Amino acid sequence: MSKSRARSQEAKDKQIKRIIYEARDLFFDAGTSGFSMRALAKRLDMSQSNLYNYYSNKRQLWYEIMTHDFSELENKIQEIVMYHEGNFLALLVKLAEFYFNFAESNYRRYKLMFVLPPPPVDSQDAEEEKFEPQSILMLLNLLETAITQGLIKNIDAKKMSLYLWSVIHGTVLITNTIVFDPKSEISTFGSKEEFRTFVIEQLKDQLSQAFSE
Repeated sequence: MSKSRARSQEAKDKQIKRIIYEARDLFFDAGTSGFSMRALAKRLDMSQSNLYNYYSNKRQLWYEIMTHDFSELENKIQEIVMYHEGNFLALLVKLAEFYFNFAESNYRRYKLMFVLPPPPVDSQDAEEEKFEPQSILMLLNLLETAITQGLIKNIDAKKMSLYLWSVIHGTVLITNTIVFDPKSEISTFGSKEEFRTFVIEQLKDQLSQAFSE
């Protein structure tokens, strides 16, 4: 590849990263329904026709962002599992704490991934049809492996994985409401950290009953 062609590709990659960065922020600010390619082009100080050379619609941009963000989340989960030393209950606690920290580090990003509906679409392309976030399935696989190895007993892995995720996800949502806003007059439930610790302790008590002696 010639130097000029390499520089051209490097410039294109840099522009794509910039588009994705600004698109994510616009999704944060406007939601999926209020997002428009015109507004994004204005943020980028570029023409709409030029923007369409990179992405044809907001659904394609949303899919690109979701693919990147879920891949990052799932890779970190895999790292935690791979390098964990200790029992299975400690691993579940570590994953719950990581999930809380992931959500807290950028709650707007978390909302885009798990709360906001995707932009409407007339028809999905082949790649988008195959896209499925794997985080809940990763938890299910962990539980099924633990059952196979005799580490836990007397549980339905599918129901338990969905239960655990719903508790953690629900905790993330409730701790980002006015109920836990220290400036709110109705905030009487302590800090986010205290409640999250309480939730984890409750889950540990419940899960310990399913562990084999």
